[in-house]
Amino acid sequence: MGIIKSAVGIGSLLTHGIGDTIRVSLTDEPVEEVYAAFDILKAIGLKTDCPYLISCPTCGRTKIDLVGLAKQVEERLRDCKKPIKVAVMGCIVNGPGEAKEADIGIAGGDGCGLIFKKGQILRKVDEKDLLDELMKEVEKL
Repeated sequence: MGIIKSAVGIGSLLTHGIGDTIRVSLTDEPVEEVYAAFDILKAIGLKTDCPYLISCPTCGRTKIDLVGLAKQVEERLRDCKKPIKVAVMGCIVNGPGEAKEADIGIAGGDGCGLIFKKGQILRKVDEKDLLDELMKEVEKL
């Protein structure tokens, strides 16, 4: 709840040009407050020296651990300084099309997934290798 309240309050002020300092207060570890502040700045387009993560909600077509994978991708990208869009999509039906604006991404399948770049499929990999293969492609960008 603290992140939502901070995002609405701080984000609204900053998008209107009010303020130049952020202080997010959460009932959590202090480093999580910093991550929340960065996420607010990314969401409103003021922090662009880092990846922007796009992920889809799960649906009946999702056959991989999309939630866990998205969290792992977010964690692995935390220190990345590349201004790229990374997509983590749940299915190969809509994944590449919905994320065609992404620089690089994953579209999950049944125990496997596709690695894609700019909406074009690069290769199919086993689910257990999706995270590492995605990160290899991020490093190439």
